[in-house]
Amino acid sequence: MEEPSLLLSFLPFLLTTFIFFLFAIPISRRKGKGPGFAYWCLIPFLTPFILFYLVSLTDKSVLDRLAALEGKTS
Repeated sequence: MEEPSLLLSFLPFLLTTFIFFLFAIPISRRKGKGPGFAYWCLIPFLTPFILFYLVSLTDKSVLDRLAALEGKTS
């Protein structure tokens, strides 16, 4: 039997990376980073680190409300 080609060997890994990229787009927008930041998730070995960074950020809406509260008290 022949061994599968290199592309077929990496296909599940690349497909998983693409699925994580699709999840990273709305997360990056919600965090105020924009969809361009999510493109870093297309680099296969950086994907878990970028997603962890995105999830750990504070939402932009929370930061805006905090800035509004600080503006009221000043």
